[in-house]
Amino acid sequence: MEFKQLRHFVAVVESGTLSGASLVLHITQPALTRSIKNLEAQLQAELFERGSRGVTPTEAGTRLYHQAKMILNETARTARDVTA
Repeated sequence: MEFKQLRHFVAVVESGTLSGASLVLHITQPALTRSIKNLEAQLQAELFERGSRGVTPTEAGTRLYHQAKMILNETARTARDVTA
């Protein structure tokens, strides 16, 4: 699991769509889809239920979202502390 994949995953959860997240992240939708698929393969878990109106996190996806948010927030706090 890579830090970048966690950022991608959180963006998808928060936007509710891959296309919306790709705009926020400034990457192409196919690249974002690959990143999420690779993360799902590494974790051996489906992280999203895909529907015609976007995506919603599965139970595993919800657990990962909470952990990923903590990791990303702690990383940002650590960077601020080091540069202060």
